[in-house]
Amino acid sequence: MATQPIVLIAGYYGFGNWGDEATLAVLIHHLRAVLPQARLTVLTNDPSQTAQLHYTEAVNRWNLLEVRRVLQEASAFILGPGSLLQDVTSTRSLLYYLGLLRWAQRHNIPVYLLGQGIGPLCSRRSERWVAQTVQQARLVLVRDQASYQWALARGIHTLLGEDLAILAGPHPRPLSRLDGRGVAEGRGEGQRAKLGLSLRPGLSPQTIEVLRRALRTLSEKDFDFVFFPFQTDQDLPVLRELSLPLSVVEAHQPDDLLHAMQSVDVVVGMRLHSLVFALLCAVPFCALSYDPKIESFVRRVEEACEYPVQWWRAAQALDERALVQQILALHAQRDELQEHLRHAQVILRTAAQQPLNEAIDWIVADLGGRWRERISR
Repeated sequence: MATQPIVLIAGYYGFGNWGDEATLAVLIHHLRAVLPQARLTVLTNDPSQTAQLHYTEAVNRWNLLEVRRVLQEASAFILGPGSLLQDVTSTRSLLYYLGLLRWAQRHNIPVYLLGQGIGPLCSRRSERWVAQTVQQARLVLVRDQASYQWALARGIHTLLGEDLAILAGPHPRPLSRLDGRGVAEGRGEGQRAKLGLSLRPGLSPQTIEVLRRALRTLSEKDFDFVFFPFQTDQDLPVLRELSLPLSVVEAHQPDDLLHAMQSVDVVVGMRLHSLVFALLCAVPFCALSYDPKIESFVRRVEEACEYPVQWWRAAQALDERALVQQILALHAQRDELQEHLRHAQVILRTAAQQPLNEAIDWIVADLGGRWRERISR
């Protein structure tokens, strides 16, 4: 038997998605603060990268023999933050995470879901599978109102929080901008404005063309552009479709993107965590929504900052003139908007922190009793 409790964490880790890695870092930080004696082990696509980023033990998520071994030794199993229980990406992904949850439950390992966004679930079969599995969890902490209502309707013990990335940084750096090589340089009078872009697959050729024309117009109005690749292998091909000169942030960890976000004036974000990072840096933003989680986050920011946040559906035709006007307006009002966004920061960070503390207290209480019981045998 292991001499320390093992907490096993699963999620979309080791794929180079810096938003998901940011949420994992927050979760690990909070677990270590109250469980310094525990061994934290992460199931990941890239064990070397995960161990280096998070200083945890790491197991290849595709090595099922090794996954089974560590599951049998675990004292607690956490399905970490993200939109993992959905079948839009693929049913195979949903079955993988449900399989892990059921495997843990068969070994009588307490299961906790933290920072989850449940859905979209396109089929009744998927919805039934998820409900039956999640109902057996010790605790579920969700990040949005729709997931909360879904869980409550099925009698699941649920806490409502926020996306855990809202508890990341920011780590202050001297006020700076990015030059064409992605290197920080000091602000100066008459310097061109900086527009941050975060795009992912899912844009139609027509929308790409509208974006290209809009950016050309903004370039003539003294804007330069910085591209934030939140998942490089997926996002850079979208950038190449724009065929425009942009600076690209070279990211090796989430903090690289968070630091660079402080150097732009306005953000157009399609990735959820580009919007979260913009909020953390008090950078005015507008959004292209490809998933309900984007709209949910925008609504939360609007409620908290008491100021409208513009967004458009990525699958629908984009109005070039409206996009350009919105970006120019955000830039012109950025000082006022920053105050609203800082106010929203405080509200959302509090709304994230309190239920996360409660969830981790629950895990600590369960783990303490379970671990003392195992030691006494």
